[in-house]
Amino acid sequence: MAISLQDQLLKAGLASKKQANKVKAEKRKSKKQTSTPETPALTQAELQAAREAKKLRDQQLNLDREAERAKRAAEAEATQIIQQFEIKRNPDAEIRYNYTYGSKIKSIYVTQEQQTMLSKGTLALAVPEEDNVFIVPPDAAEKIAARKPEWIIQAKKEEVDEDDPYAAYQIPDDLMW
Repeated sequence: MAISLQDQLLKAGLASKKQANKVKAEKRKSKKQTSTPETPALTQAELQAAREAKKLRDQQLNLDREAERAKRAAEAEATQIIQQFEIKRNPDAEIRYNYTYGSKIKSIYVTQEQQTMLSKGTLALAVPEEDNVFIVPPDAAEKIAARKPEWIIQAKKEEVDEDDPYAAYQIPDDLMW
C-alpha cells in the first residue's frame, strides 16, 4: 500500500507531528466552511413579500378545505333526509317507470299508485348514485334539492300551449311504448 506524502515527510524528519496535526485541523475547517452554503441576506421587502405570498396560499387552502367540508356536510344532510323520508318500493311491483339520469334512460319498478304520483309530480326520485334510486315526497325533494339539486329527478308539469291543436287530447300517463 502506498504511504501518504505526510507520512513520508514525518519519516524523513522534514515535518513534525505538531505540524501534521495543524495541517489536518486546517483542512477540516476549510471543508466544513465550504460544505455549508452561505445564505444570502434577504431584504426586509423580500421577507415581507414571501410572508404575504404564504399568507395568500394558506387562505386559499383554507377556503378549499371549507368548501370541501361544506360539500360533504350537504351530502350527509341530503342522505339523512332520503333515509328519513324514503317511500319504500314494493318488491312485487310490476309497472316499469322510466326516468332520465344524465344522458341515460333508467327504469325502476313501482306500483300503479306510485307511477301515477311520479308522473304527476307529487312524488320525486332521489338518485344519489347511479344505481341507488329512492322515492321521496315533494317536501323532502325540496329539502334535498336545496342541498344537492343534481340528486332530484322530478316529473315536470307540462304547460299547455294555447295554440296547440292537440291540447284537448290528453296523453295518458300509463302509456307504454
